[in-house]
Parts: sequence; structure tokens; C-alpha cells
Amino acid sequence: MEEPGVYLVQGPKVERMLGYTNLESEKGFDFFQRFMKDNGVLKRLEELGIEEGDTVKVFGWEFDYYK
Repeated sequence: MEEPGVYLVQGPKVERMLGYTNLESEKGFDFFQRFMKDNGVLKRLEELGIEEGDTVKVFGWEFDYYK
């Protein structure tokens, strides 16, 4: 966690996925959400104590977390 309520996600697999995913499109963002779930990222964030409304930072993108 960078600061209270802010979680940083990084790693080569996430960086590669973002290289070919358009997060500004609905389809791309849906793919991103599935990727985060299927690869255990969301589960790990929950283990670390993320709560609804907290911020997730991923290689220059920021999102609010909602289950």
C-alpha cells in the first residue's frame, strides 16, 4: 500500500496486459477486470484489506475499488 486507502498493483504480467488493452473502452475495461480476478489480484487486494472506495493504481491508471 502506498498510503492509506491506496493500493499499487505492478508486475510484468500486468504491464504486458495493459500494453494490448484499451481501458477506455467498455470491452477493454471488462477484460481488465476479468484479468484482475482470474489472476488472483483482487483476492490479494482483499487479503491486504482493501475496502470499497479505496484507490487502485496500475501503471499510471487509477481506479476506485468496488466489489
